[in-house]
Amino acid sequence: MSKGIFNKAVLALSLFLFSFVAQAALSHISINSRQFEVGQHPQIKLNIVAGKNDFSRISFHLRQTNGSKEIMEELMVQPISGYMLFAIGVDNVTDPNAKLIVSEYKGNSWHQYAVLPVFDSPFIKITNKTEVRIDTRNQPKKVAPEPYKGKALAQSESAIKVKNNTSEGSSVSSFSSERTASSTPIVSDDCVIERSATETLWRIASRYYKQWDTNVYGAMLAIYDANPKAFSKQKIHLIRQDVTLSCPSQTQLNQYVSKAEDKLTFEVLQQQHRAN
Repeated sequence: MSKGIFNKAVLALSLFLFSFVAQAALSHISINSRQFEVGQHPQIKLNIVAGKNDFSRISFHLRQTNGSKEIMEELMVQPISGYMLFAIGVDNVTDPNAKLIVSEYKGNSWHQYAVLPVFDSPFIKITNKTEVRIDTRNQPKKVAPEPYKGKALAQSESAIKVKNNTSEGSSVSSFSSERTASSTPIVSDDCVIERSATETLWRIASRYYKQWDTNVYGAMLAIYDANPKAFSKQKIHLIRQDVTLSCPSQTQLNQYVSKAEDKLTFEVLQQQHRAN
């Protein structure tokens, strides 16, 4: 009898823990890089690890002060990959101590998850002259975390176009490049990566990155994006030798245009995967 009760107790505890873990969608968030300076509107690349990539239960607000007034702006977000987001706002950031407030929806309410200093993060200068377009049709309305009362961005249009207020009057670049806007695709749809049984991901990427018009870190990330089943436990440092690798698509390659930024992304992702 006591054994049966014990087993039921263990089962109940297991179900509770499973439910708790299932709700804990967000397990890591950090700023990969910022693509704006003081006086410009926010453009931030984020590293993220979330259960089932459910970003709808996560909100991002930029908090800054203007004199004695506190301003909160909800940022639009667009997934770049399963482990990276691009966040953008429309209000210029004039406070060098601005913070990114990340909140998660759990238990029928919003809970603050992290407060990240924006200008402590690496700065990546954008040189491409492209327009930022973020699809907002599926952006859920979120409430600014208490005790702050921020304003929600208008979402009456299906997309927004944001122009950077630089002295040159040029528009800013998003996470994709215009390098292939009117050019022939670098890779075909049926492309397969050739490799030997002992080659590492670095070795493979080193052979292909020039052909793909990217850098070695971007090539590794693009291969990872294109072949999720080719990595044991989906960890980027555990490439399998028994799986045929498909070439990344043009869209996937377009995400990786800055060697410094891609290097940082790769190192953060590798560190996360080795830790788990």
